[in-house]
Amino acid sequence: MDDDHANGDRDRLDKAGIEQLIAAYPRLADRIRQDLLIALHSRGVATIDDIYRAARARARRAEAEQAAPEGDNVQVARRWDDVERRHIRDIVLEHVAEHLTREEIEDLVNLTRKRRKAQSLEEIASLSSVSFDLLAEKVREFCRLPEGQTTLSKGESTSVRVALIRNFITEQLQLLGVARHYLRIRDFDDLLGRIVGDEEGAGLIGGKAGGMIIGAKILEAEMAADPTAPQVPLRTPESFFLRSDVMEHFVRHNGLQQLQDHKYREIDEIRNDYPMLQELFKNGEFPAGIERRLAAVLERVGTHPLIVRSSSLLEDRFGASFAGMYRSVFVCNQGTKEERLTELTGAIAEVFASSLHPDPLRYRKRHDLLDFDENMAVLIQKVVGNTVGHHYLPTWAGVGLSRNLYRRNPRIKPEDGMVRIVFGLGTRAVDRVASDSPRLIPLGQPAVRPEIKTVDVVRASQQKVDLIDLSTNSFATRRIAEVLAGPGRIPGLGQVFSELDGDYLRPLVGGGLLVDPEDLIVTFEQFTTSTPWPAFLKWGLKTLERVYGCPIDIEFAFDGENVYLLQCRPQAMPRTPTAGELPTDIPLDRRVFSATRNIIAGSVREIRYIVLIDPRDYNALTTDERRLAVAAVVRKLNQRLADERFVLMGPGRWGSRDLRMGVPVTYSDIDNTRMLAEIARKQGGYTPDVSFGSHFFQDLVESDIAYLSLYPDESENEFDEALLHGTPNALPDLLPEFAGLADVVRVIDVPAFRGGLHLRVEMDELTQEALGFLA
Repeated sequence: MDDDHANGDRDRLDKAGIEQLIAAYPRLADRIRQDLLIALHSRGVATIDDIYRAARARARRAEAEQAAPEGDNVQVARRWDDVERRHIRDIVLEHVAEHLTREEIEDLVNLTRKRRKAQSLEEIASLSSVSFDLLAEKVREFCRLPEGQTTLSKGESTSVRVALIRNFITEQLQLLGVARHYLRIRDFDDLLGRIVGDEEGAGLIGGKAGGMIIGAKILEAEMAADPTAPQVPLRTPESFFLRSDVMEHFVRHNGLQQLQDHKYREIDEIRNDYPMLQELFKNGEFPAGIERRLAAVLERVGTHPLIVRSSSLLEDRFGASFAGMYRSVFVCNQGTKEERLTELTGAIAEVFASSLHPDPLRYRKRHDLLDFDENMAVLIQKVVGNTVGHHYLPTWAGVGLSRNLYRRNPRIKPEDGMVRIVFGLGTRAVDRVASDSPRLIPLGQPAVRPEIKTVDVVRASQQKVDLIDLSTNSFATRRIAEVLAGPGRIPGLGQVFSELDGDYLRPLVGGGLLVDPEDLIVTFEQFTTSTPWPAFLKWGLKTLERVYGCPIDIEFAFDGENVYLLQCRPQAMPRTPTAGELPTDIPLDRRVFSATRNIIAGSVREIRYIVLIDPRDYNALTTDERRLAVAAVVRKLNQRLADERFVLMGPGRWGSRDLRMGVPVTYSDIDNTRMLAEIARKQGGYTPDVSFGSHFFQDLVESDIAYLSLYPDESENEFDEALLHGTPNALPDLLPEFAGLADVVRVIDVPAFRGGLHLRVEMDELTQEALGFLA
C-alpha cells in the first residue's frame, strides 16, 4: 500500500469507527446522529427525504404506501417506527463514512457537544440567582471543547453571549447591543480567571472595565476586517476585576450599612460627612476570602506598579459618563507582601468611598440616577510604561475624542476628532493642572497648532511630568528636565521632544542622549508627522463611533512599543449645540464682553446674575485660607442661586489643583451655573486652559454648562469695567456671612440695575467670536 493510500485511510472512518466515536458520548448519541443527518441534508449529500425513502425500502414498506388511498383531502401522517429508525441510522452512517473525512466527522460531533454545553450555559446564565463559581465552571467546560471548523449558528452563539454579558459585564441594553457582536463565548474564559469575588456571589465588572474590553474587541475585529486600517500593535493592560458585589460585602463586614441613606442628605451634610466616611472606608477590613484573592493577584503581577480605578455600574454609560467623578489611586506596589497588600486594599477602599463623594451624588441627582442601587466595581490594572532610573512612566498618554468641539480654524473638521496628549502619565491630560497645557492635536490636521513662533511653542509646552517615584513609593510630579537628566532611557522620546537650538526647534536625533535636557521641548512634532499614531487614532475613533452609534471618548497610553486602550465610553456632547447668532447692531452701552479664542458654539440667554472674581482681586489674596474662603463663597452661591440663571466668571483655571491658578472648586460647587468663564489678565499670569477633553470639561458639557475664555486686556476684546466693577455688589444681601469677601467676589443682579435687561451670550464657533450683551 502506498503512502497516499495509507494517509487516505487514516483520514476516513468506517461505519464501525463512527459508531465507536458516537458511543463515547452516550447521553448525546441521538443528538449526534440527528446532527449528522442534518449535515448530510444541508451539504447536499443526501436529503432527508432520500434517506427516509431508502429506509422505507429496506423495511419493505414502500408497497404498502403505494396501496394507500389517494385524494385531494387525504393525508397520511406517519412517524418513524423503530425498524425505520434503525435503517435511517445505518444509512446516515454509510453516507457519512463515504462522504465525510474523519476531521469533518469529529468536527460535527464536537459541534453537537458545543450545542449541548451552550444550551446548558444559557439556561444557567438565565437563572435569576446563580453563583459565580457555577456559571464560571460552565463557561470553562464549553471553552475546553475543541474550536473546530464548524461553529454554532449566529443565533445559538448570540443568545449565550448576551446571557454572559448580562451576568458578568453590563445590563445596559445599549452597550449590550454593541458588545454581543464582538465578544465571543471563549473571551469569557480569560476574563473569569481575572475576576475577584466570593465564589457564591454574583456581580458585574462595571462600566469602565466593560467599556475597555468591548472597545478593544471592536478595534481588534475591525482592524482585521478593514484592509485600509492602520495596522498597529494594540493592547489592553493586564487587568483584574473586583466584582460589584464585593463592595456590598465590604460594607456589611464593617457594619457600614447605615450609610446607604447618605445620598439623600443635603449637599452640605454630604460634603461635611465625606472626610469621616472616607476614613471609615480606608480603615475598614476586607473579608478574609477577598484578601486571599487580592494577595493572589499581587503574586501574579509581582511588584509592577498598579492603578486602582473605579468601575461603577453607572460609569461610562450612554448619556452619563461620570468622567472623573470617582477616584483612581496609583499603587506603587513596592515593599513586602504585607505592605503591598495593605496598600492595595487601602486604595480599593478609597475608591469605594468615592461613590459617596458629593460630586458623583450631585451628578447622579442631576441625571435622575440617585435612586439607583449602586455598588462600585473596581478595575485593577498594571500601569503602562517603563522603569527609568527610579521613575516609572509611559512615553505618552492621553485622551481621544471622536468629535472635536474645539475648532480653532475652518480647516479643522469636528468629525475628524482630536487627542489631548502628554508626556508621562495621562493624569495631566484628563485633570486640570497648574500652568501646564497638554498638546491638543486635531486628527484631520495633526501638524496644525495655534502657536507659530518658536517662543510661543516653548511657552505653551508641557514643563512637568506625572510619574510614579519608586524610591519614595509615591505618585509624583517632576520637572521634565530633571527626569530626562536622570539615569535610564525612555523609549520613543523622538516622538515627543524637539531640540531647542537658538530660535529654532529641530527634530530629536539619536534619542536625545547628547542634548542638554533643558533644551528638550515637548512638541509631539514627530508624533504628528512621522508615526502611524494620528492616522490610527483617527481611524479608531471613527470606527468606534460608527459601531456605538454615537461620539466616543477613549483614554490611551504608549510604552515605546505598543499602544494600550485604557478606557472607551460615549463622549459627552452639548445638549443644545445650536450655533450662536452674533448680532451686529448692539450699541456700545449694552456690550459687556467679547472673546475671539477657544469658542464653542452655543447660546446662553436670560442671565440674571453675574458672579465675578476678577484675577486682579484674586491675585491679591496672600493666603490659601482666603483662596479656600473664595471657593466656599462660590459653593454657597451655587446653592443660593440654584433656581436662578447665573454665570461664573473667574481667574485662570476653575478647579485647578494649584490654588493660585484658579478657584479650587469641584463639580458639586458649580453645577448650577449656566456658563463658566475663565479670565486671563496680562498681569497675574492666569492662563485659561484649553480644557477640551479633560474630565472637568466633559462634566460641563454633560451638564449643559457653556464654557468661555476671556482676555480683557487684549485690544480687540471688550470688557465693560463700569458694569462689572461699578454695579452695586449683591453678595452681602445674598450671603451676609460672606460680606467680608465682597472686595473679591462680586455678584451683579443685572436686571435690577439695568432696567430689566438680562445678560445674553452668543458664541459662534466658525468665526471664533463670542459676545456678551444686555438684551
